Amino acid sequence: MNNIVSKILIVANLVFSLCFMCFAGAVYSFQAGWRDKANKTQQQLVSANGQVQDLQGQKDQLTKTMTANLTNETERANVAEAKVNGLDQNLTQSIGNLANAEKERDKHLADLLVAQREAQARITETNDARAEIKRLRDQSNEAIAIRRNLEDKNLEMEGKLAEAGMREVRFLKEVSHLNDLLRLNKIDPRDPVTGPVPKVVEIVDGRVKESRRNASRSAEYVQISVGSDDGVFKNMQMTVYRDSKFLATIQITEVEPDNAVGRVVEETRNGTIERGDNVTTKF
Repeated sequence: MNNIVSKILIVANLVFSLCFMCFAGAVYSFQAGWRDKANKTQQQLVSANGQVQDLQGQKDQLTKTMTANLTNETERANVAEAKVNGLDQNLTQSIGNLANAEKERDKHLADLLVAQREAQARITETNDARAEIKRLRDQSNEAIAIRRNLEDKNLEMEGKLAEAGMREVRFLKEVSHLNDLLRLNKIDPRDPVTGPVPKVVEIVDGRVKESRRNASRSAEYVQISVGSDDGVFKNMQMTVYRDSKFLATIQITEVEPDNAVGRVVEETRNGTIERGDNVTTKF
């Protein structure tokens, strides 16, 4: 009887061991899948946090620059307005002086033979006063034009500041969403990321402006109509095509704000590149 019970217990122990091994394997597979998803989500969050920090720095720098420019322009506007007020006062005073001079001239015209020299001096003074009035009026108009120009610049800066604020709000929402995803997967957003983070490649479309070979004719270089302002960066690969025909792949070697130059990867050439052909990062 004891032998039978022992055998039954041994068989049951063996069955339970097999079940436990299957259960452990299933748990390991399930945990590995979630770990990969969590790592990918964490990498996306770190990338987004980096972009937000960069944009925050740009926004702070832009805000600082615009605030300084606004202060300078406001001070200049105040100085210009003060000059306008002073010119208006001088103009009023000059008009009064002109009226007094004319009265003096009329008073002494009756005794022209006796006061000819004095009358001539008054006439000269009157002419000088009129020239001064014209000069003051010109300065007043110039000051008004300067003030209007400063007001236009002020409005433009306020518009740029508002746009930067909207971009900041949008990126903060994206970061908040990614943080929520990480917390949902029980990942701390403050954990560091190990390994390099790949650079984000945006969808960029442009056209070929010029195609030429180097002095030794060993390589062909293509100038395109998009640059760093459009998301193009050095060593980026772009596709050149015409209609639906693939022509070649180019690797960017030089980047400027509104154009770039790429070297044709000869192994990918499928035709002749011409001015007006399309370039893109979609392929």
